[in-house]
Amino acid sequence: MRKLYQRLEQIMVEFRPVFRREATFEWFVLLLWGILLNRQPPAVTSYLNALGLGEGYYHQALHWFKSRAFNVDALCHCWGEWRKKHSAIHQLKGQRVYVGDGIKVGKEGRKMPGVKRLHQESEDVSKPEWIRGHYFSALGLLLSADKALFASLIVLKVHDGIEGIEENAAVTLVDKMALLCVKYMEKGSYAVLDAYYASVKVLAPFRDQGIHLISRVRITSVAHAAFSPRPGKHGPGRPRQWGSNIKLQELFAPIELCHQASVWLYGQSMKVYYQCFEFYWDSPKVPVLFVLTQLPSGKRIILLSSDLSLTVAEVIEAYGWRFKIEVSFRTILHLLGGFSYRFWLKSMKRAAKWPSNLRLKDYPQTIQTQISVKVESFERFINLNAIALGLLQVLALEMPLTIWQHFPLWFRSLPKHGYPSERIALLSLQNQLDVNFSQSRPNLLLDKLLRSKIGSFLVPDNSDLAA
Repeated sequence: MRKLYQRLEQIMVEFRPVFRREATFEWFVLLLWGILLNRQPPAVTSYLNALGLGEGYYHQALHWFKSRAFNVDALCHCWGEWRKKHSAIHQLKGQRVYVGDGIKVGKEGRKMPGVKRLHQESEDVSKPEWIRGHYFSALGLLLSADKALFASLIVLKVHDGIEGIEENAAVTLVDKMALLCVKYMEKGSYAVLDAYYASVKVLAPFRDQGIHLISRVRITSVAHAAFSPRPGKHGPGRPRQWGSNIKLQELFAPIELCHQASVWLYGQSMKVYYQCFEFYWDSPKVPVLFVLTQLPSGKRIILLSSDLSLTVAEVIEAYGWRFKIEVSFRTILHLLGGFSYRFWLKSMKRAAKWPSNLRLKDYPQTIQTQISVKVESFERFINLNAIALGLLQVLALEMPLTIWQHFPLWFRSLPKHGYPSERIALLSLQNQLDVNFSQSRPNLLLDKLLRSKIGSFLVPDNSDLAA
């Protein structure tokens, strides 16, 4: 019955080298447990309440988010390196697969650094066209077992809203995503990205680092044929490098003339129709693979792969994995409340109703430092929740039978592959809280930390869970 708790703490101990002080690591463990055991609206106070800690510890917990004893990049790097070694890594041709995307989080704080006016391109009518908030770039690593597939978030970074003093204005969100992938991915791995990131700015650094890109490209994209120079001397001017332009959407053939393939997409086997071409797109010397795909519904999409050795079915199926990061966004938002941070800066100027980028040069050096610390506090809060979500995913893949054994409720629809979801793993953890701390004193790090702070641990009432 203690196996779930013990396994979680075995993983948490792996983070100890990230922190220069023992107390900072202890608060990392306590805050992680607070997220996992919390049944109230998400906040730092709720995490303390979940552990039975009083208001006297609030400022100590809050200090963790601005402590100098560690930095968020080292924390995310440690988390990514640990998962790269996990046995449940999802692979394509023996290589790890990463998924990346951006997410816009609504924030109303007028003294919250980085909040700006953001446009939402989503087709969901429930979302407003414009919001005030933060923009995060995220990168995740795919984990799987049988048909169960999770996008385990490695890192989320604030990539918009703040204009640095020495920052090049030409650096775009696409550039920043490319740098994020290069920093956390290894040679030979695959990055599955949306059409927004399909550009030369991504492919160029990817090729330099030996990373492969699988992406969708816009239906209006233009490729180039191979260039064959004419013999003899060329005329005046710069020698030509590119072949003739090819409008990809004009190459779609009627469905009955296309090849067919059965691929596993979005949890089911689906028949798709395709055409396959090798053209030049980002470089006149290195071709890329274009897969013109038509679904039975008639929808047409164009997929791109920088790895020419992949089959058409592998490219189509791999791009279908990209939506898993959307599922992780939704889960961290609604299950854990991972974007519910409430940090603001009193010394900052009150922002406009529809603010643009915050310019650091408008503030003195002391305020600039405070802004940087506050932005990292946002990232620490979110990445701490991302680690908590990843721990639930690891438990779901490693110990599914144990989780089902302690699952206290029932759902009308359960995962067909038999592996529990993150919500089911969370409920099973919370259901075992009484047993682990009331019947006996297990040899848990959480128990030791709580005893050192409050002497005796009063288990929170579980009646709200049963309701």
